[in-house]
Amino acid sequence: MSGLRWAGCVVGLALLLGCGRVAVRPENTGRTSVAEADVELRVKPVERTEAGLVLTYEVHNRGGQAVWLLDRLFESGPTGSLRLNPDKAYVELRGSEVLVSRMIYPVPDELLVEVPEVPAVSRVEPGQTVSRRAVLAVPLRQWLPYDQDSAKELPLESVSELRLRVGYLVDEPGVELNEAKDSEGTPYMLPTYGKALKVQKILHSGPLSVPAAGAK
Repeated sequence: MSGLRWAGCVVGLALLLGCGRVAVRPENTGRTSVAEADVELRVKPVERTEAGLVLTYEVHNRGGQAVWLLDRLFESGPTGSLRLNPDKAYVELRGSEVLVSRMIYPVPDELLVEVPEVPAVSRVEPGQTVSRRAVLAVPLRQWLPYDQDSAKELPLESVSELRLRVGYLVDEPGVELNEAKDSEGTPYMLPTYGKALKVQKILHSGPLSVPAAGAK
């Protein structure tokens, strides 16, 4: 990461907003593979475990530039402290359809938000493939930034369609990243909301089959 300069942050509101800025150069069922330009999303068959539904996927960077996956989400503790949860993903329920996402959601026009919610990033070098997973508790419950209907639930047997979206930023001039640590001291890098939202690219899976009750 040539030309990269770091600045520290404090844990708190700065976890999501960031305070030290750096300019960085930065369909079918079963296994699904979808490409967006030079980045490919490969989704393995969905599994049902004691923890819930498990979506395992790979992102392959076959281009000549590194990319930053927007795939490190936070969860809030009892005191409001934030920590990274590697299995967390946004869940949007649209009737019987389920949309699982790791990406930047735009702030709704009708809301005034002091600190927009932004995932932390992980870097994928040219030619590199990384594996990730998302674990969804059952019954599925909607969990979105700026959500007004967080109590919304959907039994697994009522799911008609499941899809996955993964956002990323191409490592190029103009992308700003902030360095910080979560409440457990885990370091992370966070993009600046406005600029990242404008250049975010999104990988979409095809429809994924949902395991029947009792299947593992």
